[in-house]
Amino acid sequence: MKRSDEAANIKSTVSRANLWHALTPQMFDCEALRLALRSALDQNQLVTDEASAMELLGEYPALVEGRADNIKVTQPEDFALMKFYLSQQEQA
Repeated sequence: MKRSDEAANIKSTVSRANLWHALTPQMFDCEALRLALRSALDQNQLVTDEASAMELLGEYPALVEGRADNIKVTQPEDFALMKFYLSQQEQA
């Protein structure tokens, strides 16, 4: 993991020791999540997922280990990887 400056120059190497992948789905109490998302909107705060909205309210979402093949499909090239993982699961 690398941290960069605004010009995409490497500034430092980040230790992976305490880093986690944020996976979906994320699960929260519905009313608490609505409050967190409304608060983020009202404060013009950028949230990248449900957990970051909850963190803005001072909550500490639990970390749960996931699977490496639980990928987020957002780009066209993600479909090939998704198909590969699904075919591997079907063969198992």
